[in-house]
Amino acid sequence: MRVGERLKKAREDRQLDLNEISTRTHIPVKYLSAIESGQFSMLPPAKAHRLAYVREYAETLEMSPASFLYQFSQESNLENYKLVHPKKNIKIRYLNSLSYIIQSAIFAVFVIGFLGYLVWQVNGILRPPELTVYTPVDGYVSGRLTTLVQGETEKEVQITINGKEVMANDKGQFETPIDLSNGVNTITISAIKKHGKTTTITRNVVVKPGIEKVGMDSAKLPNY
Repeated sequence: MRVGERLKKAREDRQLDLNEISTRTHIPVKYLSAIESGQFSMLPPAKAHRLAYVREYAETLEMSPASFLYQFSQESNLENYKLVHPKKNIKIRYLNSLSYIIQSAIFAVFVIGFLGYLVWQVNGILRPPELTVYTPVDGYVSGRLTTLVQGETEKEVQITINGKEVMANDKGQFETPIDLSNGVNTITISAIKKHGKTTTITRNVVVKPGIEKVGMDSAKLPNY
């Protein structure tokens, strides 16, 4: 029988379970189980710890540990076991810890970046579009029955003036003439996103026939 099988049989003959052995020896159950199953690679790397575990296990079962220690040394090839220098072991642990920290940092950056992208996307959907109207100015007085509406908004945003859709260029700039009537004219300019968010600006233009126009009738947009 292998050394682990001998210890297991002795334990079962005494009607003890691994938890009771662990309580008496203060050896974790996982190491006791590794000894019984012959999985010695799961034991701590230190040679002294391995021998101490086998000795404690045998003595707890009130058995002479000598034969168990000898058999364990043979089966685990303990005589040829290469010890790891403490400083080298610390260095290996340090490198493993550093690698873990770097991986965690990269993962954290990825998660933060992904969450930031989601927030940016949601904000872009929920935020109304920007809209600037250059002409006409509010309260503009003119003697003409037409005026030029010029403005700028975001890309891929629908523009309507008094309910009629107006085309914008690839920069979001738009320009279109609007017919007026004598008296006060209300011009409503709306920028509408795909998801329904809308920004609306209203301009009031007064037409008085027979007078010179007051203010600017149009203004060229930069790079238009």
